[in-house]
Amino acid sequence: MTEAHDTQSAPKFSGMASTVLTLAGVAIGLGNVWRFPYMMGSYGGSAFLLLYFFFMLTVALPAFMAELALARSHRGATITVMRRSFGAAGRFIGYLLVFGVLAAASYYTLVVGNVFYSAWFSIAKGFSSTSIPEYSRALGSPVLGLMTGAAIVWAAIFVIDRGLKDGIERISRIFVPFFFLICLYLIAVVLRMPGSLGEIAQFMKPDFARIGPREIFAALGQCYFSAGLGAAYILVYGKFLRDDSNLQSTAFLTSFSDMMAAVLASLFIIPAVLSFGMELSSGPRLLFGVLPELFAVMPDGRMFGSALLVGLCLVAFLSVIASFEVITVSLSEEPIGRKIGERRLRIIVGAIVCVLIALPAWRPDLIEGMDLVFGSGFTIFGGMLAVIATAWIMNGAERLAQFSWPDTPSPFRRFLLLWLRWGIPAMLVIVLGAAIYDAIG
Repeated sequence: MTEAHDTQSAPKFSGMASTVLTLAGVAIGLGNVWRFPYMMGSYGGSAFLLLYFFFMLTVALPAFMAELALARSHRGATITVMRRSFGAAGRFIGYLLVFGVLAAASYYTLVVGNVFYSAWFSIAKGFSSTSIPEYSRALGSPVLGLMTGAAIVWAAIFVIDRGLKDGIERISRIFVPFFFLICLYLIAVVLRMPGSLGEIAQFMKPDFARIGPREIFAALGQCYFSAGLGAAYILVYGKFLRDDSNLQSTAFLTSFSDMMAAVLASLFIIPAVLSFGMELSSGPRLLFGVLPELFAVMPDGRMFGSALLVGLCLVAFLSVIASFEVITVSLSEEPIGRKIGERRLRIIVGAIVCVLIALPAWRPDLIEGMDLVFGSGFTIFGGMLAVIATAWIMNGAERLAQFSWPDTPSPFRRFLLLWLRWGIPAMLVIVLGAAIYDAIG
């Protein structure tokens, strides 16, 4: 089967609603509930939140449009798009980016497995002063981490095997709206707690003295991580866009959903944690250390915790599915992948991830460092290449067609193209370089 035939026969999303909900499922995931609150707590509080909004509007949204345009134009995944854009070097870069997703999948799947176990524990036993030690011992077991992680891996592969419409689209249409309903319920519960509004007001006073190169890098990386950018997730899902899909509307609605998820998660996690005198800056273990203690002491903590964890399970699972889609679809477009077949590729990749889970399962202290490298560094690097490929390498007429722009774009659209060509790459290089310098220094 030829490459051209493969790209033309690729499945397409059913419509606009399915497109946005599926992309939102990729974007939200753990990024806005597991990662966002601890990033805020560790990297500047509400000043980090303002930086996040700034980067979402000025960098992530235009970059989202660029990656969607690149994906639909080539109808290919990461390795294919990088090769067509940058030649032989691009193929190597594509493999490097896919490796980054594979590495991130190892610790991310472990964390998702822990979320599923936590949800089960909250429903079955509830968190209390007597049950938390049992929960902590079980969660610290590498064997349990491997078992739950492996279960998540094969469940994701089962859904992907059902296809785009009957698998990924179907569960996205159910899981994403349900997650937002749970968020609204949790916010209503938290805002009725004594002192919660005061804690929000205090925390939302920005302290820009806490912001340095590392914090700026973390905020920009959070944008790319939570929006699914980085020449991986959006390139793969973007190849499923219909020809008549409006890229601007799709990018805006998905980015808006992502930001709303971050805000909603902050509105129920932050005041709840601070109202009971606990710390937000607890690293990735905020979800598994601080929150169970919170559920143990707050009124109706069992119901609150169970609802939060179930909602988190749903959207986190969608991100695991996306990780496997990136890896298997990208490799399936390569000659060796065509010989193996996409279904067997999924099984092979699933087995590899099950093995890789062992490292963070036995060394959970490595997760934060791995997350900074693969969750922030790789996504910024890949995202910069995707923007360059769209703004500099893509044919001008093709770019206009993908953006649905007239032959003579408006001044704002000309500015947007200049911003894609010069502003975003320069900003990414400066922030990445400053973060590396800060880390070395």
